Amino acid sequence: MVPKPDGTLRFCNDFRRLNEVSTFDGYPMPRVDELLDRLGKARFISTLDLTKGYWQVPLTRKDREKTAFSTPSGHWQYRVLPFGLHGAPATFQRMMDIILRPHQEYAAAYVDDVVVHSESWEDHLDRLRRVLSELRRAGLTANPRKCHLGLGEAQ
Repeated sequence: MVPKPDGTLRFCNDFRRLNEVSTFDGYPMPRVDELLDRLGKARFISTLDLTKGYWQVPLTRKDREKTAFSTPSGHWQYRVLPFGLHGAPATFQRMMDIILRPHQEYAAAYVDDVVVHSESWEDHLDRLRRVLSELRRAGLTANPRKCHLGLGEAQ
C-alpha cells in the first residue's frame, strides 16, 4: 500500500516480471504543450478527473490470470486494468482518444484527465454536456471533488 497525496492508500503490485515478457504498446502519449496550444482562445475551461481511471477498464478473462497475486488472505487476480503494467497508460490513452474523437475540436484527454474548452459560455455548457454524455455512454465516471467547471484559467 502506498499513500496518495490526498492521504488515501493506493494498492500496488510488482508487475516487473509480467512487464518483461509483455509486448510493448507504442501508442503515443499526447504532448502537454500541444494540448495547451489546442486551447487557443478559450475563455472557459473545465477539467474532469476520471475516478480511478485504470480501474474503469475491464480486463478480458484470459488476461486476468496474468495479474494474479497472493496475500495472507488468499490468491487474487484483477478484473480491471491495474496500475503498474507498462501498457496501462497507452491502453487508457487510446481508449480516451477513441471516446473523445467526436469532440476533439474542444476536448482532449491526458490519460485520466480531460479538458473541455470554449470561447463562449453557451458553447461551453453544450460541449461539457456532450463530453459528459460520451463519458457516461462509455461507462466512465469522474470524481466530482477533482473536477473544476467553467474556469477562466486552469492548471
